[in-house]
Amino acid sequence: MEIRHLVTFIAIVELGGFTKAANHLGYAQSTITSHIKALETELGRPIFDRIGKQVILTEVGKKLMPHAKKMLEIYDGIKEVTSMEGEISGHITITIAEYLLLYRFPPIFEEFKRKYPHVSIEWHHVDPLTFREELSNGSTDLVFILGKQVKNSNIYCETIVEEQMMFLYPNDFNINNQLDLKKSSLLVTNKGCSYRTLLEQFVEKSNIGIQSSIEFWSIESVKQSIISGLGVSILPRITVEKELRDHKLIGETYEETLFTFMLYPRNKWLSPAVTEFVHIVRKNAQFW
Repeated sequence: MEIRHLVTFIAIVELGGFTKAANHLGYAQSTITSHIKALETELGRPIFDRIGKQVILTEVGKKLMPHAKKMLEIYDGIKEVTSMEGEISGHITITIAEYLLLYRFPPIFEEFKRKYPHVSIEWHHVDPLTFREELSNGSTDLVFILGKQVKNSNIYCETIVEEQMMFLYPNDFNINNQLDLKKSSLLVTNKGCSYRTLLEQFVEKSNIGIQSSIEFWSIESVKQSIISGLGVSILPRITVEKELRDHKLIGETYEETLFTFMLYPRNKWLSPAVTEFVHIVRKNAQFW
């Protein structure tokens, strides 16, 4: 079973079609078709059903997918082993919380790229509902997430830093006025986000009865909305230090802290590139 055939198979599945896979891989359409025919001949079964212009995985195709990814992972590992005595190269995929990418990781990224310019990095936004699956199926190498400790026998979970959380509100807001709080909107990020959970728990415990909430796609949009007087929120202190210094909003240290964790599969071989990235993260985190 040729590696290039598996690469084509995975590209078709992930990109959603033969034409998109051909454009992405730089192959002619006929080459893509021949790769899939070769796989199907070797397996003795079709791996795609062709329904009109759609291609849908058969049961055999569904079973092949995780094995194909694993074979590519092994192949990439072999390639990196053969180059270990030379310059480290390759590709790593990192799934990370937005606040870390913006406020913690720029120096880490700069140092890593300076030392290992031939390693490409692909960044994914962390989804609290799917990151475990991404680790288990090999679609990401490392996950950095804020929250509570992840308990999973197949995932190594390392505490990186304890993050102080801030309850944030507009400058003209009276935090001691229950009516002001009740009339406020909760400014939240996506479902499953740890600081959204803290905010919802705060409202529930305080029995204030805030019913209005506005969901945002980024920390920056939450901050600007607090400054504009739209409502209140809870965010990591590091994300609002400048705004607090500039008196653009007001914050109080929240009673509960969260932790940033680094996660990777417990039984997976870590490539030299991933190992070096982990080392740089640990070194920088000592000063956070």
